[in-house]
Amino acid sequence: MIALRKGQTEFFQHFYRRHYAAVQAYASQCVRGPLHAQEVTSEVFAHLIQQILSGESFIERRHPGCLRSQLLGKVRTAAINRWHRERDTLSPDFQAWVAAGSRWPWGEDGQLALAYERLPATTQCLLWHSVVERDDPAFTARITGLDHHAVPAACDQAMTALRQARADLYLERLGRPDCRDVIKRLTQRPETHPAEGIRDHLRACPACVSVYKDLSQLDERLEAQLPVRLLGWWTGQPYLRAKAAIPVPLGDPPFLARLLERGRADAPAERSRVRRATVATPGSRGSRGRRRAASPLFPRRSAVAVAGFLVGVGAGVLLLTACDQQLGPQRQPPPTSGPSPAPDDPPSQQATPPPPPALSARFPVQANAYTSQQGTSADSDPGARALGSSSVLHYDRVDFSTVRDTVAVARLAGPPGGGAWIELRLDSPARPPLARIIPSADGSVDDISVPITPVDGMHRVYVTAHCPTTTDRCVELFAFGAAPSLSGALLALHRP
Repeated sequence: MIALRKGQTEFFQHFYRRHYAAVQAYASQCVRGPLHAQEVTSEVFAHLIQQILSGESFIERRHPGCLRSQLLGKVRTAAINRWHRERDTLSPDFQAWVAAGSRWPWGEDGQLALAYERLPATTQCLLWHSVVERDDPAFTARITGLDHHAVPAACDQAMTALRQARADLYLERLGRPDCRDVIKRLTQRPETHPAEGIRDHLRACPACVSVYKDLSQLDERLEAQLPVRLLGWWTGQPYLRAKAAIPVPLGDPPFLARLLERGRADAPAERSRVRRATVATPGSRGSRGRRRAASPLFPRRSAVAVAGFLVGVGAGVLLLTACDQQLGPQRQPPPTSGPSPAPDDPPSQQATPPPPPALSARFPVQANAYTSQQGTSADSDPGARALGSSSVLHYDRVDFSTVRDTVAVARLAGPPGGGAWIELRLDSPARPPLARIIPSADGSVDDISVPITPVDGMHRVYVTAHCPTTTDRCVELFAFGAAPSLSGALLALHRP
């Protein structure tokens, strides 16, 4: 976070890869389908980096030590905002929850969240990842900064601290000294059978009996009740299963790729500007009079500086907001081991990477020519990709030429028995499909063509799949394309 505050935006890659699967999984519990979940995920991460770079405090007062729970809360808020714009994109259960007023389940134990909020920030983070998220110790160690072997003992200490905070809430409301003594003793070892003296007190004090039951069952209730109290909307096991099935992306999202490229281009110019300003700053006593004579210009220069700063902030916000609507991400060049540019090198000497070459839709676009992918895998055929229900293939700069194409074509194979298909979307994964292409039910590789709304020009193409089961990859995509007529489609697909 400190590095990000200093403008080292490449460190945001750690945030993105570390929390992507959880944010995408929680989004999939709020909205319909992987495309809408991916939109919400990009929106949440873009808003996070915007807050960091603008200097806005992105660590909220509640749960300050756990970024994960804050990100999930941002997903819930983004999904609720869709209620007014795109109500049909919400999942049925989440839509019903929002329609009922997005109420927190107040019938649950409200004291649990209060006890959790009393814990130190690092303890909150440890409990969330180890108990609620069920993350493995190695991942929890990276999140919390603990040693890998120290995580189990630290979790036991965190649970003891939570029980103590829970008992303190009871003690603040009790006035009888004997009750205080009993609760303090129960806090130390709530899982064991109470001693004879404590059992006698419990028989005569219903209030302390409820405290004893609460503390002895706290470990079992924490996983189910804590996230409900903190987030309001929680699906439990479906969320954990979705998180385990989502692969960590290898590339950067479009907004981050563009921001990193912009930062690399601006860094030499900024170093050169700072160096020139340092050399030009007068430091001798003889220059003091000249600075005084120029003082009437200072207000005007300050106003210009403030205006420039506000314009820069506005441009940055617009860039982060609109990046997903621009052309897709450019592939980042691999890091070189050569010397970095000298501080006085002008920005004009920095080479600007050329845009990726266009893919002609008139000839088959090979499946492995994607710009980015999510959840697909290489197939036995070198040019094919295997897709499942959560998979997305993204192709930049697909040229549909100047003649309007009216047929979409694809070479693909589906599962024996059918029940699968792919969909092609243009420019945005949220748009209605341009084409739905259903493979043959016998599992063979075939060339399938379907009519489409006439399309021309340069577009981004998103390919998704629907499978009979959500866990398996069921469609093999070899190539796709478009043509002005059915005869042209068949000719294009069979052209080498």
